[in-house]
This record gives sequence, structure tokens and C-alpha cells, in this order.
Amino acid sequence: MKIRKSIMILTALGLFLMGCKQKAKEVKMADPSGEIEVNILAVNDMHSSIDQFPKFATMVDSLRTIYPELLVFSAGDNRTGNPVNDQFDPVNYPMIALMNEVGFDVSAVGNHEWDANVGPLQNDIERAHFPFLCANVFIPETLNLDIKPYVVLENQGIKLAVVGMIEVRHDDIPGTHPDNLTKVRFKNAKFVLPDYKYLKKQSNAVILLSHCGFEDDMELAQACPWLDAIIGGHSHTLVEHPSETNGVLITQSGSHLKHATLVTLKFKDGKLIRKNAKVLNVNGVRRSKPEVKKMLDGFNDAPALNEAIATALTKFENPEEIGCMMTDAFREVSGADFAFQNTGGVRVNYLKKGPITVKDVYSMDPFNNEIVVFQMTGSQVKHFILNSYRKNGGYPSYVSGMNYMVSDDGKNVWVEMDGAQFSTKTTYKVVFNSYMASTIDVRSVDDGQSTFKTSEEMIIEFLKRRKTVDYQGVSRTR
Repeated sequence: MKIRKSIMILTALGLFLMGCKQKAKEVKMADPSGEIEVNILAVNDMHSSIDQFPKFATMVDSLRTIYPELLVFSAGDNRTGNPVNDQFDPVNYPMIALMNEVGFDVSAVGNHEWDANVGPLQNDIERAHFPFLCANVFIPETLNLDIKPYVVLENQGIKLAVVGMIEVRHDDIPGTHPDNLTKVRFKNAKFVLPDYKYLKKQSNAVILLSHCGFEDDMELAQACPWLDAIIGGHSHTLVEHPSETNGVLITQSGSHLKHATLVTLKFKDGKLIRKNAKVLNVNGVRRSKPEVKKMLDGFNDAPALNEAIATALTKFENPEEIGCMMTDAFREVSGADFAFQNTGGVRVNYLKKGPITVKDVYSMDPFNNEIVVFQMTGSQVKHFILNSYRKNGGYPSYVSGMNYMVSDDGKNVWVEMDGAQFSTKTTYKVVFNSYMASTIDVRSVDDGQSTFKTSEEMIIEFLKRRKTVDYQGVSRTR
């Protein structure tokens, strides 16, 4: 029976991977042993990858020919990454509509679910045909934000308890703009998850749908061996060969809907007797589901985003080259001496040679953060550089107006300016986005003031002025 079913899986998957037009007709045979198999297709950190959905929908349909009761899970960060989705009115509507069409059963709340503040998230929850889970967020009743700590899904008579968790940083909030989180509070998952151990007695299996990151998931497995599986996200880790840690199966499927993980749980007499997982390649799917492709074409029909505003004379080969262009835009448009951009705020790794569109700008920086200006002494600038270096996890922020080098221990910085001598006593005009202003220890002469322009607006204005740009090989930090 095991050999027969393996052949069926390979046959059905082969049909869509090779682009065969004939629909898979094999259906999972009844198991004479009385064993029940629950199958879950899991993804994470899709980040508005709506262009992948026609292929992903084909994969889901093909698997459902084998597993009619297939469950589909997302481990969070469904949005932020594609301007067609993130600038849509209403925001994030395409992703929710496509997830509904495919038939998702549940989603964790990722840190980027909060990027557009509470109101749009509330709209997502109301539009979704599936629940959003997060047990370590604490929401006042007056907010009417229907995020559930867990759900119990019944599949073929098997009860699966699914608990949601989100990453919490050292400042006790997830990785989004702090202004979006003022109405809610969070606790670290390791302090909250033990409270849900009682679900083990009330269900046949307990799954953690985690947006905490792979390393944290490993620690949670060590601390909570009563979990049966952790379906993870946040760190964009592709766990190519999922295995058990302390008896807990841990999976994660990379990011941007390039892969998915098929988790299989086998039960006998209500007890979990076997669990495994395999990674599937969404990019390898050759066919697109027509109904989903039609939806996608409608969403992508966005002329304003496709407007070309400048030309790249050479391709951008890495995030630093893009970050240097962004900071040049902030400095030139604001008239500042220096401009900074956090590394996590650059969301693409390269840009092609040729036209740069409005869509490209919102792809590289999708957060709509205002640019803030501070008056800072040279000493305070150096303090800011070191603090941002630590906040970036040991990576120097991108910069305009200077070159700088940070020591290996992150305690010293050396600054060079073109055509001028940098002085720790001179007061400079410094600009950066409001996220950095809210999350980094900023010491300045004044309290700072908004330019009342977003980073995207400044980049678009800069590119329209310049008309052509060339940043190949540009590097300003070490």
C-alpha cells in the first residue's frame, strides 16, 4: 500500500511539473489498516507574491486529486512586497482574494501583517474565508480585532489543534513600525506557548503555526516536546529535509511562494504514529490555473504603477547599490548633509538595466514611511551609526554624503566626507525614515521634524529629476 501511494503521489506531481494537460485521476485509496492520514500543504512569507498563485493553485488542485481533505496553511507575512497588492485600494485585497480562491484553512499573523496598521488588518480578517491566529498578542476588547489564539480543525475525524505565535524582538514588539502597534501588546512565545499544553488532551495532535523564525522554533521544540509539529515562518528558511527536534517535526518553506511543504501526519486509533514532510517546488509547475490567472491579470492591470520614470544605465547588482540610490534621493530632495537607510528597508536584491518604473520604487521600499530630519552634531551622527549598525544585526546602514567604516566589535566608527572635513562638533542636517527614528536610540540637537514626504515620494521625485542613474559598484560602508 505504501509503495502504491508513493507511485500515485509521484504521478500526480509529475503531471503538473511536466505541464501535462491531462488531469490527474488517481484518488487516494482507502487504507484497510484503518489508519487515517492528514495532509497539510504549508507556505510562509509569501510577501504579496501574487504572480505565483496561478501555479500554486494548480499544485493545490493536483494534490487534492490525491488528498481530497488537503489542508492549506500559511505561517504569516502574506503581504508587503508587491506594489500591485500593497498599493491596491483596499490594501492587500488581491492577496486575500487569491488565498480565498485557493482555499486556505488558516494563517498565522506575521509581523508584516501589521504594516498598514490595525484598520487594514481588521479588513483582511473580515474578508478572509479563514481565521488568523496569534496567541501571544493581547488585544483590548474595544478594538474588535478578531485574531484567535488557536483553532481546532477536524479532518477525517481527527482533531488538530493549531496555535499561532509571532516573533517578538528585544523591545517586546514584532518587526514593524512601532506606531502601528500602540493599541496592542505582545509577549515572547516561549512565555505564552506553555499555557496551551492543555490542548494535547483535547485533540489528536497539536501544531504550532509559528512566525517566530527557525532558530526560535528549534528552541520552542526543546522547551515544548508535547508539540507534534511546528510549521514555521519569518526567517525565510528553506528546510529542504524537514526532521524532528526533540520529537517535534519542524518545517519552513523559504519565502515568496517559490516552495511549499507537504506535511503528512498518520494516525491509528486516534494516536499519531508517523509524521514526515517533503518540499515541493512551486516554480517547477508548468501550468497555470485559468481562473486564478484571470484574477491575477485583473490585479496587474495598473497603468500608474507601470509608468517609467527614469532609466538605469547599468543593472543594480546588490541591495547596497539600491540603498545608495535611495539615500541619495533622501539627501538631495531634503537638502540634508547625510541620509541613512536601514538594510531591512530595502526589499529587492537587484534591478535590471533599463526603465525604472513606479512599481520598482514601491518594490524596493513598500513601507510608506515618512522621512524625518534631525539636527545632529558629528558626535551624535557617529552614535547613530553605531546604534543602527547594532539594530541591523551587524550590518551598516546605507548612507549618502559620506563613507564610513565600523570596527569589528561595533564600538568605533570612522567617517570620511567628500570635499570637507568631518567634525564631531559641527552640527549637520541628517535624514532617515520614521521607522529608524522610532526604533533606534537617536541623540540630536532638536526633537526632529517630518519632511511630510514619504521615502517613495522622494525616490520618485529624485528619479524624475535625474532621468538616468548608474550605481554599479557603488559602496560607501565597510
